[in-house]
Amino acid sequence: MAEALISVLLEQLASITRQQVQLQVKLVVDVKKEVENLCHNFQAIEAVLKDAEERQVKEASVKLWLDDLKDVSNEMEDVMDDWNTEILRLQIEKQEKAAGNALETTKKKATRRMRRLRHRPSVKSDAKGVKGAGPATKEK
Repeated sequence: MAEALISVLLEQLASITRQQVQLQVKLVVDVKKEVENLCHNFQAIEAVLKDAEERQVKEASVKLWLDDLKDVSNEMEDVMDDWNTEILRLQIEKQEKAAGNALETTKKKATRRMRRLRHRPSVKSDAKGVKGAGPATKEK
């Protein structure tokens, strides 16, 4: 009976784990596709900008459009900087949390050991029961 229950629990746990792994793989694949699309789009934008820079000398409307595009580009760069900063912040928090957890575990272990030591008979009281223990004293 217990084996059947454990078997069912293990199957459920394995199923949940598989789902989580599949979701993470899907996210990574989706991100990779997005990056590829962005790279392609940026290459196309770069070609248009090159043409626009040549045309801006002769056409005022192209110059205005190019100025607006540069403003948008700067804003996009700011967004990307904010995004990268947030990613780094989250990574640092994760590392600090892991280090904090390790420190807390160490503190708990040390506290338990100290409590056990307090409950042990002291070395001094143990030594009293042993003849000849302790420093030699001269009797007068």
